Amino acid sequence: MERQEQAAQRIAERLRRALARDAAGALAPLPFPLQPNLTPRRLPGLEPVDLNPPVEGTPRIAAVTALLVPPVALGACGVNGGGESVEVHPFDCQVLLIKRAQGGTHGGQLALPGGKMESGETPQQTAIRELHEELGFDADDPQHGIIVVGSLDPAYIPASNFLIHVVVAVAPSTPQLHPDPTEVAGVVGAELGIFDPRLPVHDVDGEQNGVPLRYGAFVVPGELRVWGLTARLLCELAGRVAEESAH
Repeated sequence: MERQEQAAQRIAERLRRALARDAAGALAPLPFPLQPNLTPRRLPGLEPVDLNPPVEGTPRIAAVTALLVPPVALGACGVNGGGESVEVHPFDCQVLLIKRAQGGTHGGQLALPGGKMESGETPQQTAIRELHEELGFDADDPQHGIIVVGSLDPAYIPASNFLIHVVVAVAPSTPQLHPDPTEVAGVVGAELGIFDPRLPVHDVDGEQNGVPLRYGAFVVPGELRVWGLTARLLCELAGRVAEESAH
């Protein structure tokens, strides 16, 4: 366990630096540009989907957690990592993803665990509550050793009109999971390096709410696809970690 905790602390410190904000509360500019095809495009004309919140109306608010665990954790993708390398894949952690149960706008998709923010909650409180409701563990319990290290800027999902707050956290090992089958159809641990923005992103044709789309997607263990906002957020996180690792 000591080795796991030391690995988690190293990852946490790197993430804190990568997610540091200036005096105005702003993150540094993205160190690597995101691949253009990470913005979904409508078929047949390939018109990009507008990812900005509407000028009129108020989006719903949600929070998700990017929970990272070191490679010594159960089910991780590798045992050696390579976090100090300046090469592509300079990562020594994996991110926890859920496959959402069927039904609803995002049914069957891979996503970061999370959900709608309740009145009076902060994004971190929502993220912790949703981890408990969806995956059955208390992220506030010291036995899990979970460290909240920062956040990404909120991002918008047009298909469901949600503005998503992203909490980034590190755990020394994968907590014991008890997924709620009404919300979660499966759990996947994916190496963060899969989402390195310097790597090519392959196009896939699909649909969302009956709208045919072409979008960039990543394949994770189990031959499952990550696309849409989840892919964009993980690319941003991976790029910021890669930049910090190169220093």
